[in-house]
Amino acid sequence: MTAMTQQYFSIKHSLSVNIEPVSIDQVPTSRLALENEMPIPFKMANDVAEIDSNALRSIRNIGEQADALADFLQMQNNKINLIMGYVLAQQDHPESRFDTSVFGAGEVKFLAHGDLSLDQAVRIKIFLPNDSSAIYCYGIISAREVQETDPTLIEYTASYTRIRDIDREILIRATLRIQQLQLKQRAELRQQNDLQNDQQHNPQ
Repeated sequence: MTAMTQQYFSIKHSLSVNIEPVSIDQVPTSRLALENEMPIPFKMANDVAEIDSNALRSIRNIGEQADALADFLQMQNNKINLIMGYVLAQQDHPESRFDTSVFGAGEVKFLAHGDLSLDQAVRIKIFLPNDSSAIYCYGIISAREVQETDPTLIEYTASYTRIRDIDREILIRATLRIQQLQLKQRAELRQQNDLQNDQQHNPQ
């Protein structure tokens, strides 16, 4: 794990990702080169998501009618998100698809039976269906761990080496949203367990 990835929060969560090994010559040498190479659906989805997020924050500060206007815009945004979700799904290629075990704004971990070497350059696509977004970036394999339950299965860590700032921000927000959801689910589960225990100890 690099110092860069250590500063970003990661969370255990399963997402669909595409991991494609590439030669070092295929990795964009600058963020501008990454922008020029990036498929249009990735640019559209994440730019729209950033604009919507900023717009809704601004609208809620303008007065009494803000909530109604924000709700209307949110409905329109939901329609756009449905369309973008379909468009982004076309960028998900089964032959390079894996499930994450951990993801964050600095790295992603995934399980695979294939053999990837340390420092192997990879093209990464991360699909965030609940955020109607997807990330297109590059990274390197920075760690690999053979699973005790299945020696043919390896958990790889891919650390991002070329990613847009806007995409990193989207990943930060996604990890925080999922963390809040997980904490809420755990709290609800504890409440259910406490209620069941009370009923067992105090039957009516």
